[in-house]
Amino acid sequence: MNKWTQKLSSRRLVISGAVLLGMYLILILAVTNVGQTRLKESQQRELGLKVQSYANVLELFFAVTTDHINNLSTGKSIQTFYANLASGMSMEYGLGASLSKVDRELLQVIETRKVHNKPVFERILLVNYNGSIISEMGNGHITNVNTAAYNDIQDTNILIDTTSESDGVHIKLVKPVQYSGKTVGYIIAQVNKNVIIEQMTIQEYEESYSRMDLTTESGSIFIWDTISNHKNSGDLGRNIYFEVPIENTPFKLKSWFEPLAEKDVFTSRWFTIGLSLLAIPVIGGLLYIFTINNINLVLRTKVQQSQRQQKMLSIKNKRLIEEVEKRKQSEQQLAYQASHDALTGLANRKFGNDLLERELDNAAKNKTNVLIIFIDLDNFKQINDTLGHLVGDMVLVESSQRILDLIAPSATLSRFGGDEFLLIIPGLKDANDGGKIASNILALFQQSFVSKNQEFFISTSIGMAMYPQDGVTAQQLLANADTAMYKVKEEGRNAFNFYNSDMNIDVQRALKLDSRLRQAIANEVLELYYQPIVNLKTKKIIGAEALMRWEDDVYGFIPPDEFIPIAEKNGLIHQLGEFALNSACYQAAKWQEIMPLQISVNFSSVQFRYYDRVLVLIESALQSSGLSADKLDIEITESLLFDHSDGVITLLNKLQNMGAQLTIDDFGTGYSALSYLQKFPFDRLKIDRAFLINMREDEGNRELVNAIIAMAKALNLEIVAEGIEDRWHDEYLKGIDCDFGQGYYYSRPLPAKEFEQLLQKESISAWF
Repeated sequence: MNKWTQKLSSRRLVISGAVLLGMYLILILAVTNVGQTRLKESQQRELGLKVQSYANVLELFFAVTTDHINNLSTGKSIQTFYANLASGMSMEYGLGASLSKVDRELLQVIETRKVHNKPVFERILLVNYNGSIISEMGNGHITNVNTAAYNDIQDTNILIDTTSESDGVHIKLVKPVQYSGKTVGYIIAQVNKNVIIEQMTIQEYEESYSRMDLTTESGSIFIWDTISNHKNSGDLGRNIYFEVPIENTPFKLKSWFEPLAEKDVFTSRWFTIGLSLLAIPVIGGLLYIFTINNINLVLRTKVQQSQRQQKMLSIKNKRLIEEVEKRKQSEQQLAYQASHDALTGLANRKFGNDLLERELDNAAKNKTNVLIIFIDLDNFKQINDTLGHLVGDMVLVESSQRILDLIAPSATLSRFGGDEFLLIIPGLKDANDGGKIASNILALFQQSFVSKNQEFFISTSIGMAMYPQDGVTAQQLLANADTAMYKVKEEGRNAFNFYNSDMNIDVQRALKLDSRLRQAIANEVLELYYQPIVNLKTKKIIGAEALMRWEDDVYGFIPPDEFIPIAEKNGLIHQLGEFALNSACYQAAKWQEIMPLQISVNFSSVQFRYYDRVLVLIESALQSSGLSADKLDIEITESLLFDHSDGVITLLNKLQNMGAQLTIDDFGTGYSALSYLQKFPFDRLKIDRAFLINMREDEGNRELVNAIIAMAKALNLEIVAEGIEDRWHDEYLKGIDCDFGQGYYYSRPLPAKEFEQLLQKESISAWF
């Protein structure tokens, strides 16, 4: 009984020991496997966070770059360019300057938007809606500009477009440019992918044994690869793989990481034998050590993971702070640009209005005066046209600086328009002080401007209005100061005027005449009169000048020197000119049956700005009327001599080659110069009537007329004298070899029917 009990007990002990040992071995192997699994899971989580942080960096990068392009598309330079383009400006008259500002802004974006001293954009294009390139800056490579592919882009969105080229994948940001609610073009910006690569690689270290690619449908952009050169790298298929989409972009971030090295504990024979032999005496210690080691390993992994995450968060927070600061600076810069003129640094029109409103509120509370001064540079367009826009910009900058040096700190100067400045002077005591300030400003411009060793002068016209005498709102004061300034221009420029209520009477008349002139043209109220031109030697009519007359139902007779300038300002001069030319050619062709006759038609210098249109108009009038070109005399005011282009000279040469006669009208009253006369192919010179008024009493006028006739003869030009009022004029001018004359001494301007009767009467008398 005792033996069996002992055997049973021993057997139980052996079985129990074997079971315990087996359980210990299984437990140890299971714990080892669980530990390795947890390590893998910990590594998987850590790497997932790392890849997600890379994706967040790229998402932030594209958000910032798209903001830059959004700001550029709505910026003042591009909007001003499309506004000028929509208004029909040519490259010579404003559009070229707008395009230069667009070029500078595109280049500035390339040069200033950098990460680690590398430009974010390699190349930026402004492309028209039809695909033509308007401006291109940078050294990037953009080969495909297919705007049809961008038509579906929403107005407020930016398309991130990727294309595969021979040198890899290219990234382009495409933003529609809106003007007046319509898409008029696109900004295409090529992103420097090296910046993206550097953004990513600076966060990784070489011993990480990983690989990362940025992929799109167009292909992949290689970021880094430290797996391929590692001796234990193996095949990519056994590595840890992540694929994370980049929010708001077409990109995906693909990553491979080498897992932790493992020991194959299940296939180690000696490990199993040794573990079996040592299991019983050391099982307790192994269990204790394994438990402590497992706890320590998990804790170390978590601590390391926490430290790395904290480091990454610190880097991201630092970059986020830097980006916030950049955005603040950008917003401050945009706010400054929105309220200040980019060229002079002065307050712009909108900000100037706001400052005026503020000063008027203060003046109303304190019961003080506010003086506003409109300063306009005279003939500034001629500076741009003759010396170039860079010189014009220099004049604007230097003019603003001269005025700033003169005024008190309490005064405010703003650039109100192209060559207009607004000066606001609060707390002015009386008008005399305002007159002194205006006189000092005029004196500033007695000093010359110098560009490239060339000295030139420019004057100003100044209009002033005072609160509350001349208006209580900003709009009233600005309108009245503007009226006073234009009164100065009408009176000869280079002076100043205070506003008075009589000026509004002239302005109101001009506005009403503008409206009635449009109605008169529509209702065909205007009429041509004809004044004969007489050969002074034979006293025979050789031609007639067509003169426009307007008899208004309300204002009565309106002289041409009043309504022609209005037509030139509002664009109606083209309709008036076409009416005058067609009517005169028709009548002249009809009168050729009575006697040979030349018809003189006046052209405005405004019409000659569109020289191609003028040529088509003249050819059409001659063809439709049947009048021979040699019977048409085209009279041009001498202001065209000073303000002209090469296209005008080409047009005049074409007209002369057609056979038409060219006459310089009102000679001697403006910018006449012999050098100008030599440039133009004129046939005839017309002396203005102003020189004949006091010619009998004024020896100076007689000498001047003698000199003009002598000069014209030297240039082989025929001479016509206007304003011959009596026989003395007739005899004197004939005696100094003047060819032709016209004036009341021969006949007043007559309607077509009466002039035709005059021709018939002279034709009959010629037979007897």
